Amino acid sequence: MESLAAYLIGWLGESKSSLDNIFSPDVVLVQSPGMAQWLKIEIAQALGISANIDFPLPSSYIWQLYKGHVNDLPEQSAFTKDNMTWKLMSILPGMSDKTEFASIAQYLHDPQPLKLYQLCQKIADIYDQYLVYRPEWIMAWEQGENNLDDTDVSVQPWQPILWRALVKYAKELDESPYHRANLHTRLVSELGHISCEQDELKPLFVFGLSAMPVQQLEIFSALAKSRDVIIFWFNPSAHYWGDIVDNKQVLQAKLQSLLAQANEDAQSGLSGMDDYLLVGNPLLASWGKQGRDYQDMILGLDVELHDAFIEQEPESLLEHMQHEVLALTHRGSIEPLPAQELLSNGEEYPKIPLAKDDMTLQVHACHSAVRELEVLHDQLLHLFADHPELHPGDVIVMMPDVASYAPIIDGVFGGTDKALNIPYAISDRNAQQESPLLNSFIQLMSLHQSRIGLSDVLALCEVPAVQRKFDITPEEFDLLSVWLADAGVRWGWDGQDKTRWALPNEPQNTWLFGLQRLLAGYAMGGESMFDEAREPIAPYEHIEGQHVVALGKFYLFSRELGNALAFCQSAASLHAKIKGALSIIEQLYLPDDDDQTYVLQLRQSLEQMTAHEHQFSGEIVHNVFLAELEQSLSSKGVGQRFLAGYVNFCTLMPMRSVPFKVVCLLGLNDGDYPRQVVPVGFDLMRIGKGRRGDRSRRLDDRYLFLEAILSARKRLYLSFQGFSVKDNSPRSPSILLSELLEYTQQTFCLAGDESLEAKICADNLARHIYHEHALQPFNPVYFASNRDAHEEEPLPSVTASFQTHWLALAQQLTAGSLHSDKEVDFCPAPLFALPELAQVSEVELEELLMFFSNPAKAFFTQRWQTRLTRIYDVQTDDEPFELDALSRYMLNERFVTTQQKDWTTRLRAEGKLPTGNIADISLQPIRKQSQALIDALVEVIGGPLDEVPPKRAEVNFELSYLLDISSAPASELDANTHSSTQNPLTATTTQSIQITGWVDNLYGGNLVLWRPGKVKGNNVLQLWLTWLALCANGNVAKHQRAYYIGVDDKEPFSIGAVDKDEAKTQLAIFIRYWRLGQQQVLHFYPKTAYEWLSVGDEAKALMKAKNAFYGSYFAKGEGEEPHIRRVCPDLNQHFSAFSEVSHALFDPLFDALGEAS
Repeated sequence: MESLAAYLIGWLGESKSSLDNIFSPDVVLVQSPGMAQWLKIEIAQALGISANIDFPLPSSYIWQLYKGHVNDLPEQSAFTKDNMTWKLMSILPGMSDKTEFASIAQYLHDPQPLKLYQLCQKIADIYDQYLVYRPEWIMAWEQGENNLDDTDVSVQPWQPILWRALVKYAKELDESPYHRANLHTRLVSELGHISCEQDELKPLFVFGLSAMPVQQLEIFSALAKSRDVIIFWFNPSAHYWGDIVDNKQVLQAKLQSLLAQANEDAQSGLSGMDDYLLVGNPLLASWGKQGRDYQDMILGLDVELHDAFIEQEPESLLEHMQHEVLALTHRGSIEPLPAQELLSNGEEYPKIPLAKDDMTLQVHACHSAVRELEVLHDQLLHLFADHPELHPGDVIVMMPDVASYAPIIDGVFGGTDKALNIPYAISDRNAQQESPLLNSFIQLMSLHQSRIGLSDVLALCEVPAVQRKFDITPEEFDLLSVWLADAGVRWGWDGQDKTRWALPNEPQNTWLFGLQRLLAGYAMGGESMFDEAREPIAPYEHIEGQHVVALGKFYLFSRELGNALAFCQSAASLHAKIKGALSIIEQLYLPDDDDQTYVLQLRQSLEQMTAHEHQFSGEIVHNVFLAELEQSLSSKGVGQRFLAGYVNFCTLMPMRSVPFKVVCLLGLNDGDYPRQVVPVGFDLMRIGKGRRGDRSRRLDDRYLFLEAILSARKRLYLSFQGFSVKDNSPRSPSILLSELLEYTQQTFCLAGDESLEAKICADNLARHIYHEHALQPFNPVYFASNRDAHEEEPLPSVTASFQTHWLALAQQLTAGSLHSDKEVDFCPAPLFALPELAQVSEVELEELLMFFSNPAKAFFTQRWQTRLTRIYDVQTDDEPFELDALSRYMLNERFVTTQQKDWTTRLRAEGKLPTGNIADISLQPIRKQSQALIDALVEVIGGPLDEVPPKRAEVNFELSYLLDISSAPASELDANTHSSTQNPLTATTTQSIQITGWVDNLYGGNLVLWRPGKVKGNNVLQLWLTWLALCANGNVAKHQRAYYIGVDDKEPFSIGAVDKDEAKTQLAIFIRYWRLGQQQVLHFYPKTAYEWLSVGDEAKALMKAKNAFYGSYFAKGEGEEPHIRRVCPDLNQHFSAFSEVSHALFDPLFDALGEAS
């Protein structure tokens, strides 16, 4: 390609130095903007400037030729695919009763109008192909002929009839009758009569096209009569290769009787047939059919050939592979290698030896697209480190569909540390794939297909342009999200909207229901009910103050959303649809500077649809409008950042043979590449005999793979997903990659392996170029030492990772694998107390209660101000079908504390209950439990909660406790230390602390706590610690007790009075462990400890403890709490520490209970 560019630059240099037509631009036809960009850079580097040069695409240039030679030709043909689609929608339904249309009549009579649109799109697409690749068919049909010489039209007899009707309808619309078929004939005739001399016009350059329809070649051939037309073709081989075939065709030919007769008297397998069954180079023979056809098409014209091949002595594997294609050889042989040569290392044509440090071809097998990019990132860092002369602009990364990889590319390449950052750019995405605003607009236009769930609408409201339009701040959006979920919004605009899903007209949990609750909550109190026309609405209670402004903003947004829904559900003319969509853009979006480009493309797409208003005047359903809009947006690209100095990620596309020093191909999976295209059943080109120049997606991809290999200069990197991410089972690569690997094993060997057996030699080469990767990036193999003690050579760089943030985890995995019986402890040694905690001389009772309810959580919050919380999805889109455990708990509490005449009506109005009769059924067990709880409370406190008010008692006393000073800093041994007498065995000292606070829920001197659930160990601990504080403070008489009442069937849990001194002694133990828990993790888990110590039988006790800690199928365990799971994933590891603390804190309680019994 560089050689062709040099020849082009030479021609352009002569053109620039000549004064003839100095203001006329040079024209270079290219197939892609990427090729044009590369040529501009090459021309500027060679000539100093690249100016006054046009780089049009062939189709655009030829259309301008049509306009230059045909009068009154419009800017756009009336027979483009879009124009034909809408005209076909007008005329096709009226022809459905004709017998010739029987094969497609079922689509025409389908009640869904979208199917008619989709059918017309397919018909327009095949007509467009006929205009380019079979123009003589179109011309014959216009002359009234139905039959074709090379194709049986009777299988689809409607096609010529429909084409003539289409042409007639275009004339009725007063559109131009010209299309590419009749324009082609006329242009070729016009060009043949041009009498100007060739010197009067500058040459026309056609650069880098690897395929071209015959129609375009005929135009260039006619154009060459009046000016020079110079075609720069990237020919893979320096020899004529139009008659080579791949091995598959050779094997097929061997089975034919013709081959048997030709070789009847021959001794070797191919004698007599080798004139037309030569393989040459296997890669070129297998992948080059498209190029062979193009070569024969060019040679079929009256052309003057000039070779620009450059012979270079190959050194690396990549260069040898490219040279073999160039020379049309296999191991240096132009003849097919005999079987004995292929199956051995070769005698007459030996395998080509490669240096052991040759890394010019690499194949990587990964588990997923994420791992492909993570491995690629590491490999590029190695490459840049080993070759400082390379920079990111020298690398191109191609894949079958860059849009599917784009989010992962941003995550891997955009989320690295600054030191590991590699600049990158993503090309070949359309505007909709790149813009959240356009994505949200398509989602908005799809409301009629959506359930309008809570998450869907919040996703729309979260778009920055929408929030700017309604002045919704991020804080207000978070508040609205909570309000809407709490108000019962789940899905459906209103009850009537639910009927389109064949469901009853039920307004509960719809958007109208939730918004009415929110607005009623602002307008009236939360206790009363708002009597709406059908069913009462319970006002939402938690809206107050300035927050109501956010509700007003969301109400305006919801009003526009309702208008958009009505727009989507209505049928209208194309003009009305376009006008309505433009209005919605104005009402819902306020774009900033970054969004303006995308909004402009959206407006252009809508305005371009106005050209079809006269072609189809009827009403269209919204699905058709949406499909047309998506089609238009998908064809609009964004600014391509090709050759901009970054690692460029792009799609594997034809004509992208721009040379790069490093070419990387990802996603070479079986089934993904070559890409599959489902053929259209009524395509006559598929039914008839193929011709040279016909396009085939599979052949395009095969030739594109060959071009990608030939365009690599220093390194060819290939990657595929070779293992299942679920079960690690192997997966097959693309057939093209398999052929390449097979070819390398047949052709090359590592230096020094020539004397080994052929299989060993091939396996050594495979290990050299083929690399299998682990599932996770923190696998220890990526962080192993570069040199092991038993290895003489360092590990290859493909197994080393730059991602140091995974190093610590890899080291832990390594340690765990070496010492499988030793778990890695979270905090094995005590930490020094924080200065602000070491000086504490007073503690609130509430703080002690919070600490002992979950010491692991307190350790995180006090030491690092960190909370490990579960991520809950509050934006559920499902209305309640049953009451879960949390809902039952909360309702039980409400039933006990609040009096309500009709709970069913109230809860329905709040959206808390399932719809229908199941609501009453769901409430029955809750009512029963709550009544039992009320009865138990009445028995203990002497009356209902609303009639017997609780009292409060203050706690304020000094407590002395033993402080472990073996690891305490000197700052803790302050004036609070009353005695310096220390026990030499325990290294402790006596220290004092003030315990303060208030205790509620006192009824007649008794402490009464309750919960609308079962009483668990943490509840018992709360009662015990609070009761000890009251007793130590002197507030408790001997006859008074502490109660914890739950929904258990057994009697309420109760504790008798504790002596004041004994209470202080027990509290001192709590304070000592509280101090210890500030310096290290205190392995005390109250629910598990209570279950363990409450059973006398040791085996049963351990079983209950495990169930309480690890959980079961029916209930979650205490160990599943995030903080506990982090510090104690395995209770057995810390059971000794757990046992010590549990006995120290709970044994006195069980002793007191035992004495009482």
